[in-house]
Amino acid sequence: MKSSDVHELIDKMGRLPSLPQTLLEIQKVAGDTNSSASDLARCILRDQALTMRVLKVVNSVMYRRSDQDEVLTVQKAVVVLGFRTVKQLALGLSVFEMMSKLSRSPQLLGLARHSLVTAGFAQNLAEASGTICPDQAFVTGLIHDIGKVVLIECDPGTMDLVNQELAQGSHPHDAERRHFGISHDRAGRRLAARWGLPTELQDVIGEHHDHDPLDPPRNLSPLLGTIVFANAMATFTCRQENLAREHNILRKAGRVLGIPARHLDGIHEQVAAEAGGLGRALGLDLPELADFGRLVNEEGSVTVAPRGMAPQDVARRTARQLELYQQVGQGLAAGQSPAHLVGLILEGAVQILGFDRVIYLTADRQAKMLRPIHWAGCESEVLARALNLPLNRQSGAVAMALLEHRALHVPQAWSRAYGTMVGEQLLEAARCTGFAVSPVATPDGVLGVLYGDCGAEGPDVVAEQAKELHGLALQLGLVLSTVEQKQLI
Repeated sequence: MKSSDVHELIDKMGRLPSLPQTLLEIQKVAGDTNSSASDLARCILRDQALTMRVLKVVNSVMYRRSDQDEVLTVQKAVVVLGFRTVKQLALGLSVFEMMSKLSRSPQLLGLARHSLVTAGFAQNLAEASGTICPDQAFVTGLIHDIGKVVLIECDPGTMDLVNQELAQGSHPHDAERRHFGISHDRAGRRLAARWGLPTELQDVIGEHHDHDPLDPPRNLSPLLGTIVFANAMATFTCRQENLAREHNILRKAGRVLGIPARHLDGIHEQVAAEAGGLGRALGLDLPELADFGRLVNEEGSVTVAPRGMAPQDVARRTARQLELYQQVGQGLAAGQSPAHLVGLILEGAVQILGFDRVIYLTADRQAKMLRPIHWAGCESEVLARALNLPLNRQSGAVAMALLEHRALHVPQAWSRAYGTMVGEQLLEAARCTGFAVSPVATPDGVLGVLYGDCGAEGPDVVAEQAKELHGLALQLGLVLSTVEQKQLI
């Protein structure tokens, strides 16, 4: 096949101007801080197929609560799921719908998975660096490999040959040029130009493989640099033979993008949660991103996250946790006081996991406030009294964990890379190096959050502690599912 054949197909694709329009409109609305739920809803409603898919997802088992009426409007979907979730869902649906219109090949599934993971890393790298709009990074990550759709549509069989060469160790561009006369990045740039996409997007699509993430130029633009590293991180294998290279890429990403090295672990956790949930909503099975967590905490590795615990310490803690879980289960069966069992769990977080202060805060939805009702550890009561926080995103990570139903690990909490995510009132009260917070979920919904840190100006909270705190939050949810909140006060 010749490059002229590819160009001819691109010209045909370029005569479909409606394809990127919804995508661009959603991106514009999502990037405007003054946009409301109704603004995003109006944008989605212009695309009937997208409207139906958003409503289908919000009414699916994944999102719908048993006591919730069917959601019949997009605006209600934005309220139920949250602006950020619907925005990402709409962007993902519009991009993958666009891909499926361009080509029906089964090879698109693998491409869609990679695109979503790249978009997740791009968005979180952008949030951490503060140099570009996270929504712009997310969209660019979704469409950075659109040129592969072009090559697949030209000849799926020929693309199979390219993939076979890649499996044997060939360089992607060499294999593509050999069989198509053009590489996917250049094909993608030509299509982007035909669609009239912004010049910066065209450049990133066309140049994201021109720069080695281990040796990027000094004048690399923030958006292009973000995609170069996000694309590399989305392909990490965590295999022994690749560890040295992948560690170096992580270290280089932190330096080039201006991200504190230890915050890269937090980026992984956010991507694992957000991309995983969004992938399920879009019908995509994603790679196990926990491998990335094992990579950044590898013993003896470069310091890109709080140092991991020694294996023997992890084993001891795990054994003590299992004993605590058994205690809680036996206590429930024996009808022990719920307040006593909650106390056991919080003391376990202190004695077993090594937190200095652990606080359970419940959600007072009528007053729209977080209320601390149980705590354990040195000076935890003083901090608890200061955490009567409004139940909104402006309160920072503690409220966000409840509102977004996800665990958060916030190492180096004073880093400016977080922006307002941590919460000024929390920082001023806690004076901690870092913390972890996890939603406490029951069959009736998320009732509150479990917060833990290592004391005022104490050591940071490591990834293992954050993960294990989430396990205790699950136990706490089990206890709370059997009682009324007022019984704990």
